[in-house]
Amino acid sequence: MLITDPDSPNFESYASVADIRKLALMRGYAVPDDVAECEQLLVQAMDYLEALKWKGTRSVPSQPLAWPRSCVVVDGYAMPSKSIPKQLIQAQCRLAVEAQETDLQPSFSGGGQVTQETVTGAVSVSYAEGSSTDSPSFTWLNGLLRGMVTSSSQVQVVRG
Repeated sequence: MLITDPDSPNFESYASVADIRKLALMRGYAVPDDVAECEQLLVQAMDYLEALKWKGTRSVPSQPLAWPRSCVVVDGYAMPSKSIPKQLIQAQCRLAVEAQETDLQPSFSGGGQVTQETVTGAVSVSYAEGSSTDSPSFTWLNGLLRGMVTSSSQVQVVRG
């Protein structure tokens, strides 16, 4: 059973199986009937979320997950520093649905599988379809978590 209590030292998931089932029902997604399978999907989604670079700081330095956070301002309003935003729970559930069809954290093996390489004047290389090992990107996720995550191209400036 997933521990979704942020106050627990074993906190491991923002969303519960009930959360993913509710989202699936409301949006017409299919999720497994088996509780253990739903939990595995939620853990895979959690791993993806924990790899993001979040704004603000952890509310408690020793907390096991990135959220709850302090000093996060979205649309001019400070996010509560002791709670998990609804958008984050929804994002984890949607990522769990995606995890049924997509490897959210593929291993890097040096690029896609080469199917053909030709050298005559210019170099030509063909890759097998679907063999890229780049992490997937979800445009809906950027909108859902807008204001809570930083871009990998952003540089944090600290006054010293």
